[in-house]
Amino acid sequence: MNIKYREMFLNHLKILYQFIEKVEVNAVNESKLLKARLVDDMLPLNVQVKIAANFALRGCCPLSGQEYKELEGDIDSFCELKAYVATAIDFINQLAKPSLEPLNLNVKDTAGFKDISMSGTEYISSFVLPNFFFHISMVYAIAKSNGIPVTKGDFDGIHQYPKGFSWEA
Repeated sequence: MNIKYREMFLNHLKILYQFIEKVEVNAVNESKLLKARLVDDMLPLNVQVKIAANFALRGCCPLSGQEYKELEGDIDSFCELKAYVATAIDFINQLAKPSLEPLNLNVKDTAGFKDISMSGTEYISSFVLPNFFFHISMVYAIAKSNGIPVTKGDFDGIHQYPKGFSWEA
């Protein structure tokens, strides 16, 4: 089961990388879009990507017997954004193959300002995965709300729609 988690994170980080490439090609104002937010009290697109990449590491490190350490670096361009995601992918690929069963782990972390302690299975399924996909969803929503022509297929790598397709038309 562990390898499935690892492969799932790697797959979606690769989709996120491709998504960023599409956003970059369609961005009119790179700096403005990287700092764009859905609402004032939410984090901007560049930070949403950074958090998503780090949640993938938070999920993979414990399963490989490694302590999680957040990737460093600021993201002020699409080039840096793609490099950050690529670094997360490389980091996961360099981790030892998952050898620990989530059921046998107790993982300690923080959720905002709250200290948490969960079984590995609960940690991955109830904390890491929802947060990983939440932050990727925010990247999608910010891009879409700023006029970038992205589709559900850009988000999940599966759906396909003709150019300009709308369920509302």
